[in-house]
Amino acid sequence: MRRDHRPYWMHRAWEAYENAWVSHFVKAHFEALGPDPKIVRPWNMEVFGPNIRVGRALHVVTRRDQPVSFTVWSPGDVPGSITIGDCCFFAGGVRLLAGGSITIGDGALIAKSVTITDSDWHGLYDRIDPRPASKPVTIGRNVWIGDGAFVGKGISIGDNAVIGARSVVTRDVPANTVVAGNPARPVKELDPDGPFKTRMDMLGDPKGLNAFMENAYKDALKGNSTLGWFRSRLFPRAGD
Repeated sequence: MRRDHRPYWMHRAWEAYENAWVSHFVKAHFEALGPDPKIVRPWNMEVFGPNIRVGRALHVVTRRDQPVSFTVWSPGDVPGSITIGDCCFFAGGVRLLAGGSITIGDGALIAKSVTITDSDWHGLYDRIDPRPASKPVTIGRNVWIGDGAFVGKGISIGDNAVIGARSVVTRDVPANTVVAGNPARPVKELDPDGPFKTRMDMLGDPKGLNAFMENAYKDALKGNSTLGWFRSRLFPRAGD
């Protein structure tokens, strides 16, 4: 489809359905989930394990073939945790795997199919240890991690850093640094004074942003009809 054929009422009904799904089926699995979460197709998201805490305005976009999983493996007396700040974004296919601790700062952008893990999950010699060794992963504020990147155990990524697509991060990344490659190496330094525009700026006024988005949808879907939507789904034609 070249455009969205849904009438405005259908958009509102779909959003209400997604929000109700999050409230009923997803929220209970978090230790804490802040206000104003937006999870697209939340039935494709898995939250497993204890101590998973998220701040306000979490934004997750999933697809059936790109589920998102936040997983804490915490056997017995080894309490693992995932802590995510405010206004963070996670695209489809993201996996957070914590045996100890993963911490992600405010405003992080985590792109499609990124894996962040604090453990190798198996030893070189002992492949069956139920308590595999872990080292904390810490990701700063306003960090952008590109498509398909891998962040391994014990890594610290500083504020505003950018991780290039398909990068494999095996060493700490300083703040305001762009890295890329396998293993990831610095390719550019950012001006620490920016000025940076972040998701914190965009989501600083949730009610105002919501009003802006609703007006944008009203304008984009103006003139659409229920009958026209059915026709586009059942009998698509050139230009749809």
